[in-house]
Amino acid sequence: MSMLATHPGARSLPLLNQLRMPRARKVPSFERARSIGAWLGGGVGLMVLSLYALGFHPASPWLAGLPTTHPHTALCLMLLALGIAPASGRSPRWAMLTNVALAALIGFLVVRLTVPALSHEWFDGLAAFGADGVQGVANEQRTAMPGNVATALLMLSFGEVLKRHRRPVASQLFACCALSLLFIGLMCHLGRLSGFWGAIGPMTFLGLGALAVALLLGTARHGFMRALTADSDAGHVARTLLGSASVMVFLIGWLVSRRIDSPGIPLPADGPLLVYQIMAIMTLTWVVIAIGTSRADRLDRHRRVVERLLYRTSTNDSLTGLLTRNSIAQQRALHAPEDQPSTNLFIDLDRFRTVNEALGSVEGDRVLKEVARRLLKVTDRGLVARLGGDEFALFVVGITLVEAKQLSAAVMEALRQPFEIKGRHLRLTASVGIAHTDNAGLTDLRQASDAAMYVAKSRGGNQAVVFAAAMHDARRQEAELEQDLREALLREGELGMAYQPVVRVSDRQVLAVEALARWNHPRLGLVPPDRFIQLAERTGLMLPLGLKLMQIAVAQVAMWEATSPGLCPVLNLNVSPTQFDSGDVVADIAAMVQGHGLTAHRFCIEVTESAFATPAATQALTTARTQGFGVSMDDFGVGYSALSQLSKLPLTSVKLDRSFVVNAGLSSGDGLIFAAMAQLINSLGLTVVAEGVEDQMQYDLIMRCGCAAVQGYLIARPMSASALEAWLRSGAAGSERPPAVEMAAPAAAIS
Repeated sequence: MSMLATHPGARSLPLLNQLRMPRARKVPSFERARSIGAWLGGGVGLMVLSLYALGFHPASPWLAGLPTTHPHTALCLMLLALGIAPASGRSPRWAMLTNVALAALIGFLVVRLTVPALSHEWFDGLAAFGADGVQGVANEQRTAMPGNVATALLMLSFGEVLKRHRRPVASQLFACCALSLLFIGLMCHLGRLSGFWGAIGPMTFLGLGALAVALLLGTARHGFMRALTADSDAGHVARTLLGSASVMVFLIGWLVSRRIDSPGIPLPADGPLLVYQIMAIMTLTWVVIAIGTSRADRLDRHRRVVERLLYRTSTNDSLTGLLTRNSIAQQRALHAPEDQPSTNLFIDLDRFRTVNEALGSVEGDRVLKEVARRLLKVTDRGLVARLGGDEFALFVVGITLVEAKQLSAAVMEALRQPFEIKGRHLRLTASVGIAHTDNAGLTDLRQASDAAMYVAKSRGGNQAVVFAAAMHDARRQEAELEQDLREALLREGELGMAYQPVVRVSDRQVLAVEALARWNHPRLGLVPPDRFIQLAERTGLMLPLGLKLMQIAVAQVAMWEATSPGLCPVLNLNVSPTQFDSGDVVADIAAMVQGHGLTAHRFCIEVTESAFATPAATQALTTARTQGFGVSMDDFGVGYSALSQLSKLPLTSVKLDRSFVVNAGLSSGDGLIFAAMAQLINSLGLTVVAEGVEDQMQYDLIMRCGCAAVQGYLIARPMSASALEAWLRSGAAGSERPPAVEMAAPAAAIS
């Protein structure tokens, strides 16, 4: 069965461990080059000793004047090669052998550099093949190990010791000093200055050079060698400059050796001084190149880190390490076979916002990381992504619809397990939308799972819902309606208000008029208020919608006041709880009222009891009471009702939900509860308004229960401003059977 592997970066959450991006060039193997250099130096020493043992010393005219490699030098080359040879992956005995070789070499070199000061002949007597044979092979030259060779060997030995003690920069400096001694010896030979601390033979130069390079490559990932060996533009430039400088030194040495002189270009007569000058220039060149390259390479490495970070963040979420919305879409498009079934799960944590508000964003991020870890643990067959916020997705290929349901059940069960936060157990639930190729068909799986998750949310969450075609149509219609609502906010004439009177029970005198939102859609006609109000609350349009509707209502009161003063005693303005979260709605209402030259006592702010769940809304309504506005609790009894809290809230009236009136007429027990509730609210000094009264029997009931005011179809349906004005002038409120009026649409508040 075909399957998609989880994204390589999804298993490890820390971001810095995920900076992996394909390289265009392969990084060189320094260990292999180090081994080659070490064994080359050791091979030179072994070959020299073999030639001495066999007595074979071929004459080389082009090497005339160069000393041969001393047997002691060859032995030291072998010991140093053994000490420098990589010991990784070898047995502890090999490491001990290399340590012994280094110790023996250092001891031998110390003797070489100190004993000749006491007795030159005694040191020459230590030659393994006899002083006479050595002198003959050396063409009557001095046969003792040259001092510069011994010093170079000692420097390389100390460099290896420092490398093993994790001092890479110091080790590199010793290796560079040893190479400098080799170049000085070479320059002495080219300048025919053999008396200048002794020239170096070709085999010695080859062996020491190979071992010095091997030591440098052993620390190639540290210090300035990191820059010189970097697989970057800076490293290429550095190697080119060093190579060019070395070639120039050889050319200068060749010129000096040939004593080429021409008018205007005289060469100094002091050969050693010229050697010093050349080496000083070359050393300065190397230092400048090393410093400049190190800085350039550091910038280049920073640039690569930034590039990998950008690449990483473009494909993986920075917090959880999961795929992002775009990257999982690309993976689906690239790897999902068309001939195999696949499924997409859209996972949204229920009420995760409360976790951030209660525990803080840091703990909230910890929860999201744990959610990501659990989702990865549920299945290793698919792609897991964080789409943003508390939304996740899981895409799997080669899975049936039944298996997809089982997978969603496993996801919900994994997320139900408690989260350990600050020593306490936090429990979360999730809404899961399931889209499968069997039921989604040609519909995009992502959109289908999103629609199914939305349905799961609307049903209260903590459940998984399988996609159906009708869900997609509903989401599409809602999206279109949202765009139409945005356009309606910009146009005039579509959004308006209907008005429904509130009358006193005893004499049916009008006490207030409630303003109700209406949307006359150009294509759909009258859109039910509960539909577009809830849509506005979900999409963040409630603040501009509420402000526009309140402007229409306040302007209408100002118009009535100008033509018929006192026609509308109080106007009730419905305010959504979300408006308190988005801005200072009380200040906005006060500004509108003052702008039209009206007073605050002519208006009452109606809110549902859920608005008092937040301290900010309660404080705002308290401020409204101090400014003279009335405050009414709408639909009391259907939410988080608490009679004990009424005395603490800044209310002037309470509107009982119509379900109380209906139930009171059907059951004597409910009637007693309704009467007791009305009497209790009256005793608090609040006006009790019964909503939804539709017949005379209900009207008589509320009269017996002590309700002060009534609102409903029995009195009047919501109507336009002109119809309400005519209704008020006709005195229809006091009639037994009020006449029918226009806009007989279902009443609904903004809340």
